[in-house]
Amino acid sequence: MSTERRQRLLWTAAIFTFVITDAVGFQLRGALLPSLERDFQVSAGLLGLVSTAGTAGFVVSVFAVGMVAGRIDIRKALLSSALVVGAAALLTGVAPVFVVLLGALFVRGVATGPFRALDRAVLSHLFPDGRSRVFNLYALVWAVGATAGPLVVTAALAAGDWRYAYGVVGAGFLLSAALLVRLDLPESVGDERAITVAQLRQVVRKPAVAGMASALVLNGAVEGTLFTWLPYFAAERFSETRANLVLSTFLGAYIPGRLVYSVVTDRVERPLTVVLVTASAALPLLVATVFVAEGLWLFPTVFALGFFISATFPTLSAFGVDAVPEYSGPVNAVATSAGYVGIALAPPLVGLLADRVGITAALGTLPVLVAGLLVVVGATRLSQRGSTAAG
Repeated sequence: MSTERRQRLLWTAAIFTFVITDAVGFQLRGALLPSLERDFQVSAGLLGLVSTAGTAGFVVSVFAVGMVAGRIDIRKALLSSALVVGAAALLTGVAPVFVVLLGALFVRGVATGPFRALDRAVLSHLFPDGRSRVFNLYALVWAVGATAGPLVVTAALAAGDWRYAYGVVGAGFLLSAALLVRLDLPESVGDERAITVAQLRQVVRKPAVAGMASALVLNGAVEGTLFTWLPYFAAERFSETRANLVLSTFLGAYIPGRLVYSVVTDRVERPLTVVLVTASAALPLLVATVFVAEGLWLFPTVFALGFFISATFPTLSAFGVDAVPEYSGPVNAVATSAGYVGIALAPPLVGLLADRVGITAALGTLPVLVAGLLVVVGATRLSQRGSTAAG
């Protein structure tokens, strides 16, 4: 094996280790809500802040770092991020009160931003001829970790304390840092261009990037709400352990889904068509999940829902990067920030609504968001058709 190929594989391993661990940690939140409610004696409205605390700082840092991707030492930024995130995850696990837990989640979110702003930019340069495929595989790795998250919570509870779950997460981040210590930055990443404010305005005004960002805000709102509140919703029907399995079933569908879409998006001329088809299928499944499915029927329903929803983020983010590949770092930052804006805003709003009307009625807002997503993606696809015709 050539040195270049070996370095590329090790970089991919380091990035994927971080991503799979981040996904486990991210999905601990929803699965832990019943435990946090019981241990810290907080309301559903305050529980919604668990999602916001972990994403508010992340949105700012991922965007800021992505904008300067062409000016910073990417390797040092990734390594520092992995080390601080690992420490913050361990702090979360020993938080004595709810405020400290929120603070640790906030620090971890801020520290995660640099890594997530740069990791797909690095992969974009490592695999320039297969961005859509590698982005979907990246998302597949995330899905594996996300699926494992609720199961890690179940194992921690079986071992006697939910806090053990954060020890596992902290170790995973530190493993990624250990891999990065021995790696040099690939020369191809040097092609990443710095971006000025004026150039950023031009990039985000492009219909492809603006449409991608708008759609990902809506998609983030849907996914973030389900990640956070699906176990809580299921806990009204099942035991806490089985409720966590509902979330794992939903996330487990991301694995075959993203494996399929990593192939499909490479073969379809217009990737937005894939998003339109999958989001159209997700709409009635969302209605069925919230209002129709009873008992064990909830499991196949949420699995089908997860399979179709899993296409949206990686396909749209690759679509945006393909539109402006010389600015893959900033566009990746825009995509990630947009998704997490939705994740940060929607769950606490749903929590406040749930306090008033109940969790079932509160989740009834999600089909409306998916309908909005379909409108935005459809308009973006039409704008691209017009641009092609003009060219």
